[in-house]
Amino acid sequence: MNPAAQQDIAEEAQSAGSTAAPAVPVLSYEPAGKPKSLLRELLVLAIPVLFEQMAHTVVGLTDTWLANNLPDKATAATAAVGNIAYVFWFIGLIVAAIGSGATALISRARGARHRSLANSVCGQSVTASVVLGLVLAAVMYVWADPLVRLLGLQADAHAFAVSYLRMMTVSVPFTTLMFTANACLRGAGDTKTPAIAMIVVDVVNVVFSFGLTFGWLGLPAMGFEGIALGTVIAYVCGGVISFVVLLSGRGGITLHAHRLRPHWNTMRRVLRIGVPAGAEGLLIWFANISVVKVINGMDQTSVASAAHMNAVRIEALSYLPGYAFAMAAATMVGHALGAKDPKRAAKSIWLAYAVGGGIMTLCGLFFVFAADWLCRLMLPTQPEVAALTAQCLRLAGFIQAGFAGAMILSGALRGAGDTMAVMVLNLSSIIGVRLVGVLIVVLVFKQGLFAVWCVLCGELVFRGFLNYVRFASGKWKHVKV
Repeated sequence: MNPAAQQDIAEEAQSAGSTAAPAVPVLSYEPAGKPKSLLRELLVLAIPVLFEQMAHTVVGLTDTWLANNLPDKATAATAAVGNIAYVFWFIGLIVAAIGSGATALISRARGARHRSLANSVCGQSVTASVVLGLVLAAVMYVWADPLVRLLGLQADAHAFAVSYLRMMTVSVPFTTLMFTANACLRGAGDTKTPAIAMIVVDVVNVVFSFGLTFGWLGLPAMGFEGIALGTVIAYVCGGVISFVVLLSGRGGITLHAHRLRPHWNTMRRVLRIGVPAGAEGLLIWFANISVVKVINGMDQTSVASAAHMNAVRIEALSYLPGYAFAMAAATMVGHALGAKDPKRAAKSIWLAYAVGGGIMTLCGLFFVFAADWLCRLMLPTQPEVAALTAQCLRLAGFIQAGFAGAMILSGALRGAGDTMAVMVLNLSSIIGVRLVGVLIVVLVFKQGLFAVWCVLCGELVFRGFLNYVRFASGKWKHVKV
């Protein structure tokens, strides 16, 4: 027997009989036919992610509020913070090439009760994410100025963004590790542990960002740079916490040292599923960053850019439940398909959309009626930006059911391993409708930010419809991973 096989047997024995490390309870597979048990499973998986996303949203709103309330050049600072968020969105999308594959394979392995495969996928994914993080950090530091120029920011907003981006590169390898570790744990059915870890990270972020911006808690008052440094400290902590959690074996998977060595067959399986998701994310990012660049070029005062970024931050209050239920659906679908029960997988998707989409629709109604109040709260000293932000936010409130379809259905299809089809559908919508539509509205018809948001909202509804058609076809039930 070769050493790798011996280690696999040891890992299986450890998972069956070890009592040394208390693990967070992981949902075991249950037979289909009990809608109540499905709802319980959905909520157990989604609620921790929902709280995690709420904490993320608080961080995003905090950073935006801090920038809005700096004593000097608040509009430029707000535009810079919002635009750099797109850079870190880009990092998250690139890491999705690893995370999506890890989630799908680990969830299938857990459904089939194949512990050693789940551990192998975890180890390979961690190695790939750290290497990727180091490469991205180097590229971002060296090319910070060209990257910010790509965003189209001008004057003070450009200088703020370059400074922010270079400071953040320190945390990038820790960030990629954290994202991948969370994807592995969710694939194993444990959404509680990554949620707790990320909430800790977000609390650290808020405390240090406030403290370093205004000089609270005995910390130096650094102004704008304090916002960035607080985020760096938080993400470094997050990477360390994630690594320790995987080593401890919590959540049903364990990171073993020998699993970190490259194993090309396992890596190939991860990337075969994940690369379409990563390629999709990269192209989606380029389309969206092109839209942002068009918005940034609308005026020299950065009013349109600041309003757009504020509207996106506030709208996150609605799509965070969509993300949570998309993650839950992805895990449930993987578990059900791994246990050869496609009917349960389909029921899981319907239930996730009903609950998650319902919550998003309620949030949308709140935006419709409370947009002015929310924007005055965020922008007490910038009435022009607040008024434009409210117009965009009110419009977004009307399309949350379609937005939920775009998020939850595509997330569930990725959980089934149907990443290639999702890539084609989403790119067709984002490039063909979103990007082209915005270019026509701004460059041809010379319209402003509200017209741009009309295009953005219409595209989300169309994308949701495309993903529904794919789900209804049932082809995702037969994808091999």
